[in-house]
Amino acid sequence: MVDGGRQLKRLRPAPQGRGYRIRKRSNHVTLIVDSKSTETTQN
Repeated sequence: MVDGGRQLKRLRPAPQGRGYRIRKRSNHVTLIVDSKSTETTQN
């Protein structure tokens, strides 16, 4: 599962002395790992 994380807000130079906002996005990744149990039978 992937959820949105925090954003880093930065400014980038633009023409005529202006600045464009840049949002550097990150995310949260959730991994669920499950183990499978196997039973061994010996005859």
